[in-house]
Amino acid sequence: MNRLSLIILAASFFSSTLFAAPNPLKDPKYCGACHQRIYKEWASSRMAATVNNPRVYQFYTGTNPEGKKDGLGFQPFTHGEKGDCADCHLPELVLDESKKGREVDLGIALRNQLDFGVSCNFCHSLSEIHINKDINGRYKTRIVDTVKRDPTGAKHGPYTDAKSPAHPATKDDKIRSSELCGVCHLNQEKFLSISTYVDWKKAYTEGKTDKTCQECHMPSIEKAVLLADTATDRPKRTGTRSHTFVGSHDPGMLRKALSLKVDAISNNGVLEVNTIVENIGAGHKVPGSGPIRNVILKIDVTDANGAPLKYIGSKDGLLGPLAGFADPKTKRTDSNDWAGMPGKMYAKAYASKPVPSMGNKPMIGVGGFAADKVLFDTALKPFEPDHAKFKFKLPMTGSKGIQIKARLVYRDAFKPLADSKHWKLGQRDMVSITKVLP
Repeated sequence: MNRLSLIILAASFFSSTLFAAPNPLKDPKYCGACHQRIYKEWASSRMAATVNNPRVYQFYTGTNPEGKKDGLGFQPFTHGEKGDCADCHLPELVLDESKKGREVDLGIALRNQLDFGVSCNFCHSLSEIHINKDINGRYKTRIVDTVKRDPTGAKHGPYTDAKSPAHPATKDDKIRSSELCGVCHLNQEKFLSISTYVDWKKAYTEGKTDKTCQECHMPSIEKAVLLADTATDRPKRTGTRSHTFVGSHDPGMLRKALSLKVDAISNNGVLEVNTIVENIGAGHKVPGSGPIRNVILKIDVTDANGAPLKYIGSKDGLLGPLAGFADPKTKRTDSNDWAGMPGKMYAKAYASKPVPSMGNKPMIGVGGFAADKVLFDTALKPFEPDHAKFKFKLPMTGSKGIQIKARLVYRDAFKPLADSKHWKLGQRDMVSITKVLP
């Protein structure tokens, strides 16, 4: 039995329905027949989740987890347009359908699992990448404008001597370039609502980072490994990278992204807490990705008995409504509703046009598709420290025993949006500092 037969048999092992797919050679499980380690890494990553992400589906279709329409999402705001969302969630399907003059409805495609998402085949089949602006200075971010696939079917990788019985192989330095990531980590709407690639390129040009996207998000594998586990006659490679694509869901990445410093001064009955938050670990703004992501600095100050000190600083030192507020119907709050509490939010937040159903008031904290103006932009640029000040009234007993707790947390979505969509709040700790005054 030759090696190609073994590949097909192994692919069948990964999925009994593999060959029922329209093009089984594009299924990552097919690639995983030989590239077993790499497939397992990818399958556990957020890249693999692009085709199986219920929140993406709900935010696109304007539905909640119960399947009910809630009016919050891409299609409700665009009156049912298909849009460009599928470009980066199901890029190969979009490229295929564009040849037939058809747009892709991401909701229908996700519901029927019509593609494999950001797959091995997509990234390793690109022969051309173009990240350019149009005559008006706006980025052309439609997938049909940014990439071309190799018509020969060759798979592009970093090695000159790569050979495979399953497909042609060619060396291509683009596979290690940030431009490859920029294909999707850049989205031009009214505003450049996803600017991660441009933010990185600016930092790279200014010497604030010397790493590519891959060098951070695809951790280096220290030992020599086979790229194709079944190709035992091929040399082991050193300097390869994991296909785990770690990011904001990885605790280690969150811990090293930001630094936090806290100092306190007491004078004339006032405790002044000064903080410095700095992006020391990301080569782009934090938070990156979509505009509903946010990082919150929360400050809690209590006396020796655990009672909160009264905040007497400026309004700028209090968290706004996007940090979470009481349920308008029940008036109840939960432990993660932080609006009105001391702290600061780091995000790029947008406001929509006036919404008739909201009394012609704009909706705040919207996705880029609904953005009409920038509400605020406090996202942390690399190595540009942010200073904040918080003032509290000291108790009559003075500052002894006062506890200051400062923490940075990462949230996947603004709290009011998560509440309205009936999503469980995605919140992860980044850095925490506790000080007790002598």
